[in-house]
Amino acid sequence: MAHRLVRLNTLAAVLLLAFTGTSAFAQSADSDSSFMLRSEVCDATENLVFDGDEANRSVSDQVNLGPRIPGSNASADLRNIISQQGQENGWTVDTSVHTRHNITLTNLFLTHTGNGGPGQPMLVLSAHYDSRNKADQDSNQTNTTLAVPGANDGASGTAILMEFIDIVPSLNLNHSVTLFFNDAEDQNENYTEGAEAWSETLSADEIENIAAFVLLDMVGDADLQLHNIEPGNSTLKQRLVVLGGALGLIAGEEGCDGTPGLNIMQYNVSTAVLDDHVHPLALGIPSVNIMDPVYGEKKIGTFGTYWHTMEDTPDKVSASSLERVGRLVELGLRTQAFLDLEPPVETPQVEEEVAVVEPTTPDSAQNTGLAVLAGLGLGLVLGLIAFTEWLLRKS
Repeated sequence: MAHRLVRLNTLAAVLLLAFTGTSAFAQSADSDSSFMLRSEVCDATENLVFDGDEANRSVSDQVNLGPRIPGSNASADLRNIISQQGQENGWTVDTSVHTRHNITLTNLFLTHTGNGGPGQPMLVLSAHYDSRNKADQDSNQTNTTLAVPGANDGASGTAILMEFIDIVPSLNLNHSVTLFFNDAEDQNENYTEGAEAWSETLSADEIENIAAFVLLDMVGDADLQLHNIEPGNSTLKQRLVVLGGALGLIAGEEGCDGTPGLNIMQYNVSTAVLDDHVHPLALGIPSVNIMDPVYGEKKIGTFGTYWHTMEDTPDKVSASSLERVGRLVELGLRTQAFLDLEPPVETPQVEEEVAVVEPTTPDSAQNTGLAVLAGLGLGLVLGLIAFTEWLLRKS
């Protein structure tokens, strides 16, 4: 099909394994002079209200609906729940229906207009609300045709967005917020279909007006490890690191409350993931993916032993992980960290989710050399993918 790559999962996974590891990304550096001081960020942490227990209940409620496969009753039921919650809180609710690869998908948008008047910028927070239709990575062969429960891979990001339906109206923001619940991210051999369909419909004015696109994917794992997901906007990442440090999510750095930081925000480790965020990124919209790419034990060529299996259940998700990610995003909203960004220097045309594995983190003596190799490896893989796409379009 036009503008699609052939499936390069195996090739890309093999190549990515060569460089996934410690990166040169400065975890504690605040080189963004346009962003506020640490003391101002700390002041904002005192007002955070995101409730991880509520989000955790939402994860269980979503799983109890059944598999949220596009076109299913469970998918429609979840949309209705989200839509009703949005209407009750003053959000404008819209949907768009698309058919791609014989999948009829429904994207859901909740928009809250801020106080900035005409022409105010738009922040898009997104998560996929579908769950995978087959547990193809399950070690039990009898399970591989069953639909995945999708507690972490789908429900976790959706649960966080649903909490923001209640929170955002109380923030009195000077910009608009759209909560984009995208569909068909994870069906059969087709990925990121909802996000791609949305990006293809955006006008030049709409693209210009979107300040940032922030994706939440697989963010509920009880063993939370947020990596530096490539590709993505570097300024957004730098600001997220500042926010994470303030919240005590970075090892070796005290949080604003004076407690030692936890080893949760591991932005010194880069992992390449071609996810929903690559579509707005390719349009020049500053985009970032907040994600834990190791769900369960590490497993070569996958996102962990629970990923795409029947083990993706609510007991693997924790309220504390959901709250940490939710408060990271809430702090970004309160500090305007997602505004006034420069677009990425490069907008790679990459269109497929690829699973990779992070090897054992090397000791500090090896960090610099491996960081260089990591950069070279990422460039090689993205270059190969872009070149393959060019060949396909020419053929």
